[in-house]
Amino acid sequence: MAINDLFDAAMSFPAVPFTFLVLAVVVYWLLVMVGGTTPPPGDGVPLNVSGSVFLVLAWLATMAGALARGGDVAVRPQGVAASAVIVVLGLLVAGAGTALLAVPIRRVLRAGAVADPARLVGSVCVVRTADVGPDAGQAEVTGADGTAVVIEIRHDGFEALRPGSTAMIHVYDAEHGVFWVTAFDPKLGYRP
Repeated sequence: MAINDLFDAAMSFPAVPFTFLVLAVVVYWLLVMVGGTTPPPGDGVPLNVSGSVFLVLAWLATMAGALARGGDVAVRPQGVAASAVIVVLGLLVAGAGTALLAVPIRRVLRAGAVADPARLVGSVCVVRTADVGPDAGQAEVTGADGTAVVIEIRHDGFEALRPGSTAMIHVYDAEHGVFWVTAFDPKLGYRP
């Protein structure tokens, strides 16, 4: 099998819609790496992660289906019925594969739990989200056991908090499960 066969299979039906969707996924994750925000933590797998996995698996399954019968895909394209079967099977394989991969992905993305959140008061955290205000924000703090923990933070908005800036946790709001922070420069040892 030559690279031309792979390109022809990727650019012919039934794989071509998934080819362009996978290219969009690649562009999306490149933009996230350059400076986008991180997916929100939670008990489940974020939609952007599970959607990306689903599309890549669907593309791989339709490519495999198109190449399985052998021959040159560009010369002898799939028929409508065969293409429909390949798409349906590809979507089923992608759904099953995404469900199977959700468990290990969930373990990797799960934020560490804080045993006693009030113990973090006085700690310095690093802001992870672009927007930190009285309603939203996340930061990463090192727990007592040395693991990084993602926490929900709130800020009064008087100082600008950007991704990567440091803040000091000064109050834990147990009712809402959030930490109130203030901008902090650890080099100076006081609020800027």
